[in-house]
Amino acid sequence: MTFDHYPRYDELTRVVHDAASTWPHLVAVESIGRSHEGREIWLLTVTDAATGPASEKPAFWVDGSIHAAELAPTVAILHLLHRLVSGHGTDPEVTRCLQTRAFYLVPRTNPDGARSEEHTSELQSRGLISYA
Repeated sequence: MTFDHYPRYDELTRVVHDAASTWPHLVAVESIGRSHEGREIWLLTVTDAATGPASEKPAFWVDGSIHAAELAPTVAILHLLHRLVSGHGTDPEVTRCLQTRAFYLVPRTNPDGARSEEHTSELQSRGLISYA
């Protein structure tokens, strides 16, 4: 995972599914619904499955990119995901958190709005629209 750009929807989808396949003992991914334009809204459940199911642990919910122009929260949540999975087994605090808590992460609550913003930014960078 890199954190130097805002991922487009296809990249975000690939990243969350790759996390679930790379760390199946820590990460589960599921869709909690579809956007108006039909894009899946991804939920990642992050916990140490060896210490019990997520449903039996205190929960920590994080969602981002609710509004169209809010792309940074997606990256922040992906960074949190990276910190959790890379710290498990190496960082005692992260390990303890995952053993005793469940983290529910929704990196992009509004994938249609993010796509609209991506498209607008792309047009602006090519000089096809201007806000001046």
